Amino acid sequence: MSRTNGDIIEGRDLMLFVNTGTSDTPVWKAQAAATSHTITYSGETKERTTKDTASGAYSKKKVTKLSVSIKCEALVSYGDTAGYDALLTALKSREEVMLKYGFSDEDSGDKYEEGMFVITSLEQSSPAGEDATYSATFENSGGVDTKTVA
Repeated sequence: MSRTNGDIIEGRDLMLFVNTGTSDTPVWKAQAAATSHTITYSGETKERTTKDTASGAYSKKKVTKLSVSIKCEALVSYGDTAGYDALLTALKSREEVMLKYGFSDEDSGDKYEEGMFVITSLEQSSPAGEDATYSATFENSGGVDTKTVA
């Protein structure tokens, strides 16, 4: 799919991928039956106020730490290697998971985010007469790199 500057990106065009291979040889599998993804970048700040700050009314701030969290929602699908059961296994074993967030249909030159994450929450909802769903929250464990599709 060819994209040009100024094109509006639809939410369905972006996907969270879970590495089902090794960190040396990733095998990217789209999160099964995904319905929504939210990626949040945050900066922790340090405040500096000095005697020569004008009237002491305003402080200077500096970003000291960066963090990334990803929240996803999906339908529960039986036996999927990148779905609820796989994430539950990773959570219970306290393993990091390698994630990639970018276009589901990649073109050369597209940018994506990739890094190691820990699962900080995993919640399943299964109301009568409705599809079973789950939500997961991931927080980065180390750097999250912006990469470009070759």
